[in-house]
Parts: sequence; structure tokens; C-alpha cells
Amino acid sequence: MEYLWYVFEIIGTIAFAISGALVGVARRMDIFGMTVLALATAIGGGIIRDILVGRIPPNSLTSGLYVGITIVVTLLIFLIYRRDYRKMLTVPLMGKWSRILYLIADALGLASFTVTGASVGYILFPHMATLIVILGVVTAVGGGIIRDVLAKRIPSVLKEEVYALPSIIGGIIYYVMSIYDMEIMKAYISFMVVFIIRMLAVYFHWELPKVS
Repeated sequence: MEYLWYVFEIIGTIAFAISGALVGVARRMDIFGMTVLALATAIGGGIIRDILVGRIPPNSLTSGLYVGITIVVTLLIFLIYRRDYRKMLTVPLMGKWSRILYLIADALGLASFTVTGASVGYILFPHMATLIVILGVVTAVGGGIIRDVLAKRIPSVLKEEVYALPSIIGGIIYYVMSIYDMEIMKAYISFMVVFIIRMLAVYFHWELPKVS
């Protein structure tokens, strides 16, 4: 199961680095600003999780892997979106396609980090269902909240189509399947459920009730 944790950590890091860098592009930030947003998105949630469970220093800061991956991804996004490089591509990168790429990457990050957060919670606190779900959600949405605050946006978790709810559902599924010793399947199924619900929410514009 440990190798799966690292696989989902890397998938989540790459996906959230893409979404963070794309927000930087949309906000017309320079390469430094894009990198800050990408790092905040990719490792912010994991840092919050590790602090909550007493992992000091946080895992993402003791290994240069996650920071390195994020920087490389940001550089690639920066190069692709530079005007000179865009002219060489046939697919329009600004507007519709950027939005699609952002939503898919963000959903992949949400799903991946729900799994890794819930996994850490189950390993450390196997009988505390609520804490396991909370750690999954915090890991999944924490970085995005930091990203949106830095970019002066209302955090997606507070206004977008259902965002935290898929993570909550994924965390619950992870815990229930853990009880029944479904060690391998719990990660895959939780991941797929979170990703599918989030993408369906975006496509069908599912929203939680509002006052008006």
C-alpha cells in the first residue's frame, strides 16, 4: 500500500501544480508568482495535514521531490503559455481549453490527495472515522484555499460546484473499505468516486443550496 500512497502523492502534486500555475497564467503573474501559486496548491494541503498530525517538519519539505516536480511543471506551463510558443501550437490554449485543463487537473488533485490524506489518517488513527475524513478533505482542499487567497479569489471550496463534498464522500468510502480490509481497492475506488463526482458536478453545475 505504501507504493500506492507515493503514486497518488505524485499524481496529486503534478495535477495541483498544473492548476496552480494556470491560475497564475489567468492572473497574468510572472514566473515567480506562478511558482508560488503552484507550490501553495501542490504542497499546501499536505503541509497542513502533517502539522495537524504532528509531523514536523512536513513530509513535502523534508524531500525535495515534491518541490522539484512542482517547479518543473510550472516551468513547462510557463513555456507553453508564452506567446512565442503558443504560435507554434494548433490548439488554442487560452480560454476554453485552459478552463478544461484546469478543471481536470484540479479534480485529479482533489481525488489523489483525498486518498493520501485519508490514508495518513487511517494509519495513525485507525479507529477515528471523523478525523480520517477530515484529514482527507484538508489535504485535498487546503492547498487550493491558499492558492485562491494568494490570487485574491474566493476559494473554490466556498463557491464552486460541489467541491469539498466529493472529498468527504471519498474519505468515508476509504474508511469503510478499510474496515473490511480492502487494502488495494479502497484507494482506487475512493479516487475514482471523488474524481467522477467532481467532474459530474462541473458538467451538470451541481451546487449546494444557497440563501438566494
